[in-house]
Amino acid sequence: MLDRPAPTDAYTPTAAQQRFIRTRDRTCRHPGCTNRAIWADADHVIPHAAGGPTDCANLCCLCRRHHRLKTFAPGWTHTITPDGILTVTTPS
Repeated sequence: MLDRPAPTDAYTPTAAQQRFIRTRDRTCRHPGCTNRAIWADADHVIPHAAGGPTDCANLCCLCRRHHRLKTFAPGWTHTITPDGILTVTTPS
């Protein structure tokens, strides 16, 4: 089994972290989205500015549309388990 790359103190994920999450996620992680991970943003589930680490346990692939939805639309919540299971809760 391959282990995930080490966290970094930087905001931007390392190349190894990018490869790991793109391989793990394969597509945008928003439910029902099939945009390929190669075109997705590496998103901090807990925002970096709020203390979220740049660690694969806190990163997921989101296409630009769903990344913006998560970031700017009120009421959406995202949580991720240490092994990468993402839960998205809608405002309703």
